[in-house]
Amino acid sequence: MTVLPSTQIVIGPNASMTARAACILMAAASSASLSIAALFAIRGFWPVLPFAGLELAALAAAIWVSLRRNRYQEVIRFDAQMLHIECGVRGHGVHLRIDWPRSSTRVMCEPPTRLNDPIQLQLVNAGCAIQLAACLTDEDKLKLATRLRELIHPGWISAPSTSSRVVSADFNI
Repeated sequence: MTVLPSTQIVIGPNASMTARAACILMAAASSASLSIAALFAIRGFWPVLPFAGLELAALAAAIWVSLRRNRYQEVIRFDAQMLHIECGVRGHGVHLRIDWPRSSTRVMCEPPTRLNDPIQLQLVNAGCAIQLAACLTDEDKLKLATRLRELIHPGWISAPSTSSRVVSADFNI
């Protein structure tokens, strides 16, 4: 059996907003909202101020949740015999770590149970299953499932692939 180079797949949401961008957005929204609220307060409509504050608090909470969700990652590493899965939030450590033998691990794509539900991508080993890539679209999950099958069981495809080997894959969608 040949030893394949170490391969790693990182799965995470599209983290397009950085903390700096979030601060800029919050500052712009605050200055606009509080300026308008101050004008109304000067004209005697002072009850506008608490509602402007509530609006900004809700916006801050939504930005905080968005930034927290954007830090979630799933990392799948492959070595010659084992499959290593780690799930967690960047900066807070790994909250789930699984080591499974590659030979007995299967990739399953469960169809949706209801009309608009997403496909569920699972890795299954000895009766245990872990759902992966909840942040990806159905099309990306199917591509990832194909790639995982190639990496877990390299001989499962009958036709030779166009590239001789892939050193690393990054599905940071």
